[in-house]
Amino acid sequence: MTEFLVGGYTADMGGQARGIGRARSHPDGRFEFLGTVVETDSPSWLVVAGDVVHAALEGASELASFARTDEGLTPLGRVSAGGEWPCHLAVAEGSLLAACYGDGAVSVTGLTPDGGVGDDQQVLAGEGSGPLPAQQGPHAHRVHPLADGRVLSVDLGADRLHVHRWNNGRLERIDSVALPAGTGPRDLIDLPDGELGLLGEWSCELLLLESVGDAFEIVQILALPGATAGTDQASALGLSADGRHLYAGIRGANRVAIIELEADGAIAVGSVESGGDWPRHLVVDGEYLHVANQLSSTVVTFRIGPSGSLAQLGDPVAVPSPAHLLPLP
Repeated sequence: MTEFLVGGYTADMGGQARGIGRARSHPDGRFEFLGTVVETDSPSWLVVAGDVVHAALEGASELASFARTDEGLTPLGRVSAGGEWPCHLAVAEGSLLAACYGDGAVSVTGLTPDGGVGDDQQVLAGEGSGPLPAQQGPHAHRVHPLADGRVLSVDLGADRLHVHRWNNGRLERIDSVALPAGTGPRDLIDLPDGELGLLGEWSCELLLLESVGDAFEIVQILALPGATAGTDQASALGLSADGRHLYAGIRGANRVAIIELEADGAIAVGSVESGGDWPRHLVVDGEYLHVANQLSSTVVTFRIGPSGSLAQLGDPVAVPSPAHLLPLP
């Protein structure tokens, strides 16, 4: 059995959630929503560090921390995100990193002794733009610490992958990789062979990158099966437990793309319907894949077959405006 926290959109962003939810998956794959554990404003992304849960309060442009207790979640603190519309978080070097979609800022917020957000904050301003209407300015969308200590961030508006290193507790940008115009980089995932998978929201492509010195080079670009570039919006990546298949949500077409990973690159296998409207996030849970369909307020579970195939299990489960499914350690 796997326990989950569920981030979602509340009324301030047109959603039906009331705050951070709680859920579990059963050994047979059945997903069960257990209700709201703490009320807060549009916690669209969550991250756990020890006994503390951090939330990106996207509409309020704030960051919040909660202590995990037997009774649920207890507020520890709430501060400005340092930018507009924080949409992704990570924890590294005793700090909370946030990617802010609204203005492209990447912020580094120090944590207090109890693990909550503090007042010490560094902000790296966003800059740049792309050729599409949704790229008129910078839109940071993910912060991604690497095992070697570097920190990556992607800017969906500027078609950039930024590379950082720590320098006396501060992030220093040491490189910036230009991606093909109109890619709209949104998500990143570490792959078993040491490469990096990057998801282009607007190009609806998977880009495979390898590290070369401090920078990265694109080694393959693969169109997502089941997606139409310029019409659909790719959303999130998930890696199968055996590391052989990638799954990508496709909003608009409302499908999940299936990609096989081989020694010489990635191969498009096919796609299946997501079982709902606007598959914003997905997460691999052993032999199952849970897909959060934001606009239909449902989570749909698929069984992952030996060849990476997906077969829907049961009916969609009602979950209010889900944006992020976070498995708990």
